[in-house]
Amino acid sequence: VMCATWYDAITYCNKRSIAEGLTPCYEVSGVNFASISYSEIPTESADDEAWYAVTCNFDANGYRLPTLAEWEYAARAGNTTTDAYIWSGTSNEGELGNYAWYRINNNFQTTYSELSNVKTKSPNAWGLYDMSGNVSEWCWDMSSNYNEVSETTPIGRDNGYHNRVCCGGDADSYENGCVINAVYGVGSPYSSDVGRDFRIVRTAQ
Repeated sequence: VMCATWYDAITYCNKRSIAEGLTPCYEVSGVNFASISYSEIPTESADDEAWYAVTCNFDANGYRLPTLAEWEYAARAGNTTTDAYIWSGTSNEGELGNYAWYRINNNFQTTYSELSNVKTKSPNAWGLYDMSGNVSEWCWDMSSNYNEVSETTPIGRDNGYHNRVCCGGDADSYENGCVINAVYGVGSPYSSDVGRDFRIVRTAQ
């Protein structure tokens, strides 16, 4: 999947939750996620006033986007020592190509038309693939969390600037863009980018 907006991602999470008989995590005033069509998801700021005020029930058992802190914890495979891993799976720059598709080992240099299939590089210690490089991943947090990854805000921030944050770098990133503890970038929740995607989680019961 490429070019998924943040709003696409939360819609997918709720629709999948409903399809599997789970309790959806996200609520948007006036929106019925069971019946919403793709064309009804906002694609510009003039259409997203209600969506901007989306809330997340972290106690629900449905699917959702990880918070920034959760994403980092997963990328580090649970190791809470912040310098344990620079990238997901390794701290050795010479080994990065074993774990990530990034600017140095990716086939394209000027176009995003050749992103790589997932699970074609080594996973981290928890068996999670592609958490560094290939595509950056949407998180729940608003951009007020920029460079504030911390276990002290495990459920993320739901206030701040309109933009949402992305992690992990992408296939056009150099090494420093793929490090775990750096927010790769921010994006409008209604905007898409071929180098941006998402990873879903569920709250442990």
